[in-house]
Amino acid sequence: MPDLPPPIGFGGGALLHFDSVTSTMDVAREQPISDLPTTVVASSQTAGRGRFDRQWISPPSGGLYLTVRIPWTRPVREAPLVSIGAALALARLATQLGCTDIVLKWPNDLLLGGRKVAGILAEMCHSDLVSHLLVGVGINLSIPMESLLKVGQPAVSLSEACGKEFDPSQILSRFLSIWSEIDKTLERKGFAPLAREFRSRSDLFGRQFILSSGVEREVVEVRDIRDDGALEVQRLSSEEIDFAFAGELLSLGST
Repeated sequence: MPDLPPPIGFGGGALLHFDSVTSTMDVAREQPISDLPTTVVASSQTAGRGRFDRQWISPPSGGLYLTVRIPWTRPVREAPLVSIGAALALARLATQLGCTDIVLKWPNDLLLGGRKVAGILAEMCHSDLVSHLLVGVGINLSIPMESLLKVGQPAVSLSEACGKEFDPSQILSRFLSIWSEIDKTLERKGFAPLAREFRSRSDLFGRQFILSSGVEREVVEVRDIRDDGALEVQRLSSEEIDFAFAGELLSLGST
């Protein structure tokens, strides 16, 4: 276990660097209890995972993999907003880097040119009557295309999509800074002040998708992203209006 460096991680907490881990989610979960967030960063993962236990390709170079462990004292219903905030931070970062064709796919994927460049996974953990939110972020910085072809969906590296190379340490620092500021807004004022910006980054409205909970699927038409972060949809089977606070939007051709 490395010594704790100065508190420069997410939210002013500790920042821990590792060369290789099974998963930054696993390492973050094992950290000592703290009143401040702990950020775990690794150059590679041997068992990285995404949503619904999908494998996350984590080669030893070209990617940025991190998990933030946040002491959780807010209402449980606000937990999904933190990962939505992380996605918005990624979009702001991409804009600052001069990238174009930036789209946020609800709830928390970043697409550049229609291809996935980053994904986010959030899990709540409980121990000794203390709750923590774990938010894992994987960013394709300069992963070769032959590796990205194994992802199973259109994916691209930040460097390829934006046409320039980026320093991983600078990307990490800027992302954590932007995300920390967004999270302060979420904690104090909720999602409403950020909702318009998130909507402006989305291209979902009026389109039809399969809304998957991991267990059930239904064809829906996306109507809006509400001020509380929920996705407003119309169920095609019944034409009823409904809301989803979690799930995944899949193309109609998905199996």
